[in-house]
Amino acid sequence: MCTLCSTPTRPFVGPGRLLAGAGGSAGCADELRALGVLPADGPVLLVADSAVLDLGLHRSAVSVLEAAGHEVRRGPGISAEPTPEVVRSLLPTDGAGVAAVVAIGGGSALDAAKLVSVALSNALDLTAGLSPTADIRQGPPILAVPTTAGTGAEATAVAMLWHDGGKRMFVHPYLVPRGVIIDPELLLGLPATVTASGGFDAVGHAVESMLSTFRTPVTAAAAREALALLARSLPAAYDKGDLDARYGTALGAYQAGLALNASVVLGHSLAYAIASRTGLPHGVTVAMALPYCLAHARPASEHQIADMAEIVCGKADPELFLRWIVEHSHRMAIPGSLKELGIPLEALPAMAADCVESYPRPNHPTPIDQPGVLALLERMHAGEPLEAWHDFFRPTDSEAHA
Repeated sequence: MCTLCSTPTRPFVGPGRLLAGAGGSAGCADELRALGVLPADGPVLLVADSAVLDLGLHRSAVSVLEAAGHEVRRGPGISAEPTPEVVRSLLPTDGAGVAAVVAIGGGSALDAAKLVSVALSNALDLTAGLSPTADIRQGPPILAVPTTAGTGAEATAVAMLWHDGGKRMFVHPYLVPRGVIIDPELLLGLPATVTASGGFDAVGHAVESMLSTFRTPVTAAAAREALALLARSLPAAYDKGDLDARYGTALGAYQAGLALNASVVLGHSLAYAIASRTGLPHGVTVAMALPYCLAHARPASEHQIADMAEIVCGKADPELFLRWIVEHSHRMAIPGSLKELGIPLEALPAMAADCVESYPRPNHPTPIDQPGVLALLERMHAGEPLEAWHDFFRPTDSEAHA
């Protein structure tokens, strides 16, 4: 039997164009032209993080666009995870037809820009999320220029908004940027904390996509390349932040974003439950959850975890891979337990319910129920990833009698 042919048949979406390399952001005007956007078509809307605007990281791209004849309109800077109100504030009020949306920043700016594009062409309920089969019109093309390495939003059909204390998920092929520019020069000077949070978000995307029952040979290839790049580059980017390391993490985050065609699994449910109670950056909570996600998935995913271990550690030892994640997250100052965050034991049942009810993962490789997630959270509360690793493993009969 062909094992490749036994994998799911699922669509794979990604950006139509990628320009990658140092100084690539100087190619904004050329990329818009390649996407069919000309100055006569209307203004270009710039969506950027507040930090990008404060540091002037947008100026080179704006100068290039204006020199090519484009009118550039700038919305307010985005300083936190976007909400429906933030997206609405970015929409033009004068009825001008926007020809393209250029997003420069991290995941918040990119997510906001993606939703602005769709909202420009549709009466979108920004509080309700969006399904991939929704009958909507395509908005103006999005050119994404990430300034962090983590979310992979530049490569995905997903955008997230915070509303009423929780995440709202928007998934649709029209949210995929038409073009992407990866310029590692824009990542120079990122603080170590942002490097760690973003880098582990990307690692989480690659790992969880490999565990997902929706994975395909194409998503697995992207995840493997992402892990290889991130294992080499993330520690160096955290320690030194040189251009080569930044480039490796940026490419790794992009590849991990492509791997998200397989979707994430329980790790992200745990991460959302933690973030909603602590306000911690998403990548930090992903890093905290990742060892426990691996432990829960282990009974059905030993082969996939061994595959990842060989890529990252040079040896197909699943526990070695778990230890690599734990050791590197500790070295990068990721909190080691829920107790350390001040989350009381009494909060864990509600967190388990959130994971199962608010953030279900039908593509997780092992069954998810509240008692099992509660047991996992109790290990997380105590900071016991290795104990959790052994809790969820059930040896086969042959192993048990060996």
